[in-house]
Amino acid sequence: MDHFAFLLPVIFCVFGLTFLFVACHEPRSAPWWGLGYLAAALGFVMPILSTTVPGPFCALIADTLFLLALSFYGQGLLRQFRRRLPIVPRVAIVAVGVVASVVSTFVLQNPTLALSANDVLTSLCLGVPAVAVLRHARGAAERLLLAVVFMVIGDALIRNVVMIVLNRNPADFETFLASPYAFFMQSTSTLIGLLLAFAALGCVTLEVIGRYKDVADRDPMTGLFNRRGFDRLAGQKTRAGAVIVCDIDHFKKINDRHGHAAGDAVIAKVAQILVDGHAGDAVLARFGGEEFVLYLPGLTVSAAAHVAEGLQTRIGSADWPHTGPVTASFGVAETRLDDLSIYEVVARADRALYGAKLAGRNRVFTEAGRPADLHSENARAVA
Repeated sequence: MDHFAFLLPVIFCVFGLTFLFVACHEPRSAPWWGLGYLAAALGFVMPILSTTVPGPFCALIADTLFLLALSFYGQGLLRQFRRRLPIVPRVAIVAVGVVASVVSTFVLQNPTLALSANDVLTSLCLGVPAVAVLRHARGAAERLLLAVVFMVIGDALIRNVVMIVLNRNPADFETFLASPYAFFMQSTSTLIGLLLAFAALGCVTLEVIGRYKDVADRDPMTGLFNRRGFDRLAGQKTRAGAVIVCDIDHFKKINDRHGHAAGDAVIAKVAQILVDGHAGDAVLARFGGEEFVLYLPGLTVSAAAHVAEGLQTRIGSADWPHTGPVTASFGVAETRLDDLSIYEVVARADRALYGAKLAGRNRVFTEAGRPADLHSENARAVA
């Protein structure tokens, strides 16, 4: 048991430092998990120091550290699930726990009562955030994390009831350290604490991986998907739909006359117009330069052409103070049963775009090689 007592704080300290290292890449929840495990490690150190520090003071410090540890876990849980709770009631739980520990340890001189109060209040420190995030789990890893969190809470409460009956209130702190309660507390805390660490670390690691994957899939200038991101998302959407290809008209002249900074601003603004004007389940990407691709699942070519005409109008009527008027041309195509990939649809939409360019730009053409609206002013101009 002595070796076990020495090993426990080392294990928790390693996890704490691991979380703090990962916090360099995931600063939202990882620091709180790290602080929680370091506080718990210090809490488990206190029984080892009982030969040099008076037992009651060790008990008080350990109780306070465990309250802080579970509070940090709760904050890490909230940040992981992107939830917020008022801080004052949670600080009040810690304060009540410290007061209860002081009264139980120094006034009533009852170690079991002190541990019972501490177990209940530490459970609240973690339980309140757990209930707040219960309906916001986004995947298997977060659901597993929540399950382990409720195991931590259940362990503290069940152990409390069982061990109060079995322990028969040891008279002093030294007796408590040799009691079944102390050994059982350390054993279950270690096992479930390790499970919690692995579950939280798994969620944090997936968060880091997802963030870097998102960076790799995004165009840094516009925030839209790049070709790689378009591949990944459009490939997941197997429904029939339509593709719109958009190209800014005379973009080279904009760069030549007004400079590349103005050109970049035009690209960013067109991207925002496209984002504001497309359906929620669409996949929008910048394919390089001044070309954009929009995949609209579930839309026919005529419906997609209507979307493209709306986007064309928005771009043409937008305010362009640094460059003068900016327009764009659009090509629209629909998926077919014999398409082997989304890029066959993109190729047909690109050919339609080429037709719009040849017809004088600033218009929408469908894959049939004609204007989207035969009654529009653009169509009459082509005729």
